[in-house]
Amino acid sequence: MRVCQVLAGDEEGGLEKHFEELCNRLVSHHEIHVIAHEKYRERFDPKIVFHALDLSKGRRNIVILYQLRQMIQQIEPDILHAHANKAVDMVASIKRFLRPSIRSIATLHSKKRKLKSFERFDHVIGVSHEVLKEVKNPHQSVVYNGIDIAPRMKDPHFLEQFGMKDGFVLCAVGRLEKVKNFPLLIHAVKDLDVKLMIVGEGSERGKLQNLVQDLSLEDKVIFTGFRKDVPEIIVNADICVISSDREGFSYVMAEALLLGIPVVSTDVGDMKKILPKGSVVPVNGERELTETLRFMKEHYQDVVESYQPSFHFAAEHFTLDAMAKQVLSIYSKVLEK
Repeated sequence: MRVCQVLAGDEEGGLEKHFEELCNRLVSHHEIHVIAHEKYRERFDPKIVFHALDLSKGRRNIVILYQLRQMIQQIEPDILHAHANKAVDMVASIKRFLRPSIRSIATLHSKKRKLKSFERFDHVIGVSHEVLKEVKNPHQSVVYNGIDIAPRMKDPHFLEQFGMKDGFVLCAVGRLEKVKNFPLLIHAVKDLDVKLMIVGEGSERGKLQNLVQDLSLEDKVIFTGFRKDVPEIIVNADICVISSDREGFSYVMAEALLLGIPVVSTDVGDMKKILPKGSVVPVNGERELTETLRFMKEHYQDVVESYQPSFHFAAEHFTLDAMAKQVLSIYSKVLEK
C-alpha cells in the first residue's frame, strides 16, 4: 500500500507530534510519502519519502494548490491522508483533479465550525467522539492519539528542586494560553492545602504570575517554565489537572493515565468517556473544581483505586501501536469499498 500523508502547517504542537509519530510508525507496514514543510524533514524515519512543500500560506493560493496536485499525481498513492482543517480544505479543493481511484482520509484534531470539506472524503477520523459531533460524513471513526512513554517510578526527592519537600502536589501542563484557562485552576486552589505546579510557557505567563501575586499564592503556585522532564514531574505529582476551555485530545491526560496518575479535567474532549465519574467538572466550574480536588485529596487512596479502569483504558488505547493498528484497519476498509 502506498500512503501519502499531508500536513499544511509549520507550527509546533499536538497536531505536528501526532503527524510525525503516526507516519514513523506506519512506515514499518507500508510505503509512506509525506508532504509537509521542509522544517520537519529530519524528524521522519529515513524510509519515509519526504516531499517538501510549504503549505503554510493561504489555503486558496492557486500556485500552491497546483504544486500540491502535481506532487500527489507523481506519488500516485492508494491512500491520501490529510491532517487538520487546512490540509483537508486544500486537498478537498483539488480532489476532483486527482486520479479517481485514490481513496481519501481526513483527520479532525479539534472542534471546528467549518466542516464542509470533510464531507468530500471517503472516511473521517476524529481524535475524540466530541470533535466528530458536527461532521456530516457518515463514514467516520474515532482513533485516539498514541504516545510512546516508558514506565517511571516516583522519586521522593525529585520535586525538592522546585522547593517541594512534602505536601499534596497538583500539576498542570500546557501552553500558557487563554484556551488552557489556568486562571480557573489558580482560583480553584486558593483555599486548598495543596501545591500547584504549572508547567509550560506562553503569552499568558505574565498575567498568570500577576494573578498569583494578587491572590498571595506565591508559596502555593510554582511556574516551572518549559521542561523536558514533564513525565517525571507528572509521575511525582499526586493529581494532574486539566482546566481547558476546549481540547480535541489531551496528550497530558494520556501521559498521566499511562503513568498511573489520576486526572481531574473540565468537560472537554472525551473526558467523561475516559475518566471516572466525578472527576470531570464543568468548563469554568471553579466551585466544582475546588470541591473535586478537596475530595480527592481527602480520599486519595480510594481515588487511585477508582482510576484503575481508566489506567487500563489508557494502556489499551493510548499507545502508538494501538493508534497505528486502528488507522491501518481504516485504510484497508476504505480500499475494499
